[in-house]
Amino acid sequence: MLEPVVDTEELQLAISLPDLDSVFNGRFIPLNSLTESLSQMSNFDAIFVGGISNELPVEKRRALSQICEEKGIELIEFENPSNDAVAIRDVVLNLADKLFSDEMPGNLDLADIRNINQYSDCLFAFNSQYSALCFLEQQQVGDVVGGVYLAHGDRNLREYEAINEALLKHFADDGFLCSSFHSSGRADCTILLGIRT
Repeated sequence: MLEPVVDTEELQLAISLPDLDSVFNGRFIPLNSLTESLSQMSNFDAIFVGGISNELPVEKRRALSQICEEKGIELIEFENPSNDAVAIRDVVLNLADKLFSDEMPGNLDLADIRNINQYSDCLFAFNSQYSALCFLEQQQVGDVVGGVYLAHGDRNLREYEAINEALLKHFADDGFLCSSFHSSGRADCTILLGIRT
């Protein structure tokens, strides 16, 4: 009888957000000591950061990029077109929770987020389908090349499919959307959009 393939390596994820002092999943690193902490640690697969454009000076952001590149850590920077720090926080924490969750379907992996990050020039985080769709209707930033949509709560399949279709309508022809459920997610939903300028 065939045994299912089980990934024995646990995800090593660092998270750094302003106005936060701990996380349930992943390892929290304060923004003010981010570059110093990462230069001493090398075991992370990725780091989710939000608010660094407002919180860190340019030279610290450059140093952070360089350290991550040298250590092979995927630097994933979350932004919001309205600088909504709550939306960024919700999306980062919801994605981290989903990545560490056993909730089915288990169809979202760090590799999906990494692909979106690598094909994009910026990642925009939304915790409401309304704000994401309003942005997509009006945005002139660039092409949407990838995204993540997590439905929260007990959303029914018809609503879930309708939101997927509404999002995909604004994606580039070769764009891709990873969608799943996260029943205990914060806020209305989790939407991450990768934009190529």
